[in-house]
Amino acid sequence: MKHGHHISVRILFFLALLALLPTTTAWGEECVLLQSSALKPYEEARQGFEQAWMTQQPFSGPKSITLGTVAQVVLSEQPEETMSALKKQVENAQLVVVIGDPALNFVRDLQQTPVLFLLAPSAGELPANFTGIDLRILPSRQLEAMSRLMPNLHRIGALYNPAQSGQWVQEALMSQVSAVETLLFKKVSSPALVPEALNSLAHNTIDAYWLLPDDLVTNPQALHTLREFSIANHIPIVSFSEKYLKAGAAVAITFDMADMGRQAADMAVRILGGTKPDAIPVEPPRRQRVIVNTNVLRRMGVVINEAAVDEIYSGGVEP
Repeated sequence: MKHGHHISVRILFFLALLALLPTTTAWGEECVLLQSSALKPYEEARQGFEQAWMTQQPFSGPKSITLGTVAQVVLSEQPEETMSALKKQVENAQLVVVIGDPALNFVRDLQQTPVLFLLAPSAGELPANFTGIDLRILPSRQLEAMSRLMPNLHRIGALYNPAQSGQWVQEALMSQVSAVETLLFKKVSSPALVPEALNSLAHNTIDAYWLLPDDLVTNPQALHTLREFSIANHIPIVSFSEKYLKAGAAVAITFDMADMGRQAADMAVRILGGTKPDAIPVEPPRRQRVIVNTNVLRRMGVVINEAAVDEIYSGGVEP
C-alpha cells in the first residue's frame, strides 16, 4: 500500500506542475525567460530584463506588438518529468531569452524559435535564429576604464598564451587610449615560464598588471606567483572578474549584470517587432562596473579617481 500511495502522490504532483505551466497558446503570445538557476548574477540579469521590459512602449516595426508579461522559468528547479513538456512549450514561444549556459544548452537544438542568450560563455557557433550578448568587455573599454580610474597609469603589462589570447592582445594593441603610453605583453607557453616572465615585467617598471581571461595565467599556481609579484613590486593587478579580488587583485572591471538584462530587453523588443535574429549581431556588453579593493590600492600607494568607482570590495583577501 505504501508503494502505491507514493506513486499516486508522485502522479498528482506531476499533474499539478503541468497545470502551473503556461499553455502552449499563452506561451506562444509571450516572451519566455529561461534562467539556468537562481545564482546571483543570473538573478541580477533577470531583474534588469524584467524592469526594462515593463518600461518598454508598444513597438511598431515590420509588425506592431504590444508587450505582455514575461513567462519566467528557472531551469534548475524543474523536475525531470516536466522537461519534455517544458521543451514543447519553449518551442511554441515567440521568443526565448536564456540566461546562462545550462539554459542555452537546453534550447540549443531549436531551429525556428528566436533565441536571445546572455551570460553564456560557451555559446560558440549557433544557428541563425540565435543572437545575444557576448561575455566579454572589449579591450578598448577596459583600458578606458583603467585610465579613468588611475590617472597616473601609463605603462601596463600582461602575460598571455597566444593560442588563447592572441586575438585579444592584438585588439588591445590597436586600441587608442591617450593616457596609456605602453602596453607590454609577454608570451608564455607554459606555467613554468610565468615567474621569469613576471620578473621581466618588473624590470620594465609597469604601473599595473592586466590579468587576462587566459587559463594559463589564471590557474592557482600562476595566481599565487602573480600575487607575490604584485606585493613585492607594488604593482596593482587589474582583473576581469570580481572573484580575483579575493586572490589579491586591486581592481575588477567586470559586467554590469542588471544593465546586461536591460540590453537584452532592448534586443528582445526588436525581435518581437519583426527583426530576424540574424539581422541583430551578437553585441558586447554596453556597460561595465569598476570594483576596487581600496585596502590593496592604499598599501601600494596608488592614486585613484573615486568618481570612476562603481563599488568598493568589502570581502577579505586570501592569506
